Amino acid sequence: MSDEKIFSLNQSNVRFLFITANTGSIFEKPELLTTWLLEFGNLLRRHPSDFIALHCQEVGGKDYEKYMHTLDQFINDLLQIPELSSDFNRHRLYFDSDYASQETFTALGCAYFIRQNLSVQQWNFTNSTFQSVVNRHIFAGSLRNVQTLRKEKYPREFFPEAKWSRKGTTQTRWLINGFIFDLLNVHLFHDASNLLAAERSPSIYSKCRRNALEYTLQNLPMDPSGKHVPYVIFGDFNFRLDAHRLVEHISDKRADLIDKIKEKNSDEIAKIIIRNEDNKPKLTIEKKEFNLHDNHDAFFNTNTRQAHTFDFESSLFHDYVYEYDITFPPSYPYSEEHHEARSYLRARCPAWCDRILLSHSLKNVVDTKVNKPSYDLMGYDTCVGDHKPVYLSLTMGLVQDINDNIQSMKNLTFTSNHLATELHMSDKMKTRSHEMEASISTNFEDLIMKKVPFLPAINNNNDDDHRTVLAHHIFYANIKHTFIRFIRESPV
Repeated sequence: MSDEKIFSLNQSNVRFLFITANTGSIFEKPELLTTWLLEFGNLLRRHPSDFIALHCQEVGGKDYEKYMHTLDQFINDLLQIPELSSDFNRHRLYFDSDYASQETFTALGCAYFIRQNLSVQQWNFTNSTFQSVVNRHIFAGSLRNVQTLRKEKYPREFFPEAKWSRKGTTQTRWLINGFIFDLLNVHLFHDASNLLAAERSPSIYSKCRRNALEYTLQNLPMDPSGKHVPYVIFGDFNFRLDAHRLVEHISDKRADLIDKIKEKNSDEIAKIIIRNEDNKPKLTIEKKEFNLHDNHDAFFNTNTRQAHTFDFESSLFHDYVYEYDITFPPSYPYSEEHHEARSYLRARCPAWCDRILLSHSLKNVVDTKVNKPSYDLMGYDTCVGDHKPVYLSLTMGLVQDINDNIQSMKNLTFTSNHLATELHMSDKMKTRSHEMEASISTNFEDLIMKKVPFLPAINNNNDDDHRTVLAHHIFYANIKHTFIRFIRESPV
């Protein structure tokens, strides 16, 4: 068999759809949820995929104590989308919803949907093993006992002015056709004051975001062989335009008048107004106002290329990550009125806060010949909240060699042995100890000839709301059948 033929047999093109969505608005304004779900369904139809990854930030909204109860409705409505309910028979949903645990609460949510024809394994961070994804799981609560997701809230000293808020990261690790990769959700710090952000370049907020993101990327765990793992990191980075340079660009120092209005009985500046030669305001900046007046929407929505020349923050990480060309308008902050779907709020300087970045090692396996990557906004012509979700559709050409086959076999053996031990020690299974001793063996040759029930691990001390949905109420995986399927699906 020729080398070209062998390569063809070992090639597996997998279609991915990555979406990042700051969902704060749709929790606080449920009337937006219907539109958001319709747009999400339209996106799935336009970009058929084998693996869908949705990363959410601000789950429960800014007033999460009041609106977190709507999370169940969001999950239920999400799972009712026809494209998801009919074509994707496995999913993993994680929502950090326990706001009482302020030291760990991030309000991050992750939803992963896997098409029925795709064989996928997921990393267990507790046991350091890959496990086959064979059913549907929903995890909500603090997520501290979830074994397949790693969550971290940024240390307090990383926050501007050391004021703690819901900012952090999550990590999941996946194995498809011998290719290991990580999916990282992130929410970085916002610009609390437009005035402070415009004081200097780079701003104090930009420095805090840089420190946090460097911390995240430099501390990613390696794979069992000690190698760096390819990854996609997508979320609300809160990257902002360089406001200091933008203000200098907007103001014509020879003709424009700049008024700096101070707080009463204070030297602190409360407002900056830049006026043209006719004394008409061109730009007004307050702590929570950034208003280009007559030119506001045109500059950011129509003149996207010019605005993008002030987008510097992502360039600081070119050694770590790659980003496809941005051709869409800033993703934040949009009006939340249905008749103003393309208009920006005048509260913040519009920016590309929501991004999808790839490690260079992952970018190298993207197959642009099979499917040209599509990087764009979701819901451009409809109101879906102050953040418009950003998506990236692409195809990866995943190649597996014989060494990957051997390693996967080892992982399968180890997982089977670990499963047998867990079942033997479980309180629930102790009453059936004689039956289990007769049916479970730690010898791999025996395992593939005997039927072993594969049940979700039960942790009686788990404080999370762990809801498991199985296609036929109870799913039994047969180790023998799993092994046979593994052999069939492994490339020759």
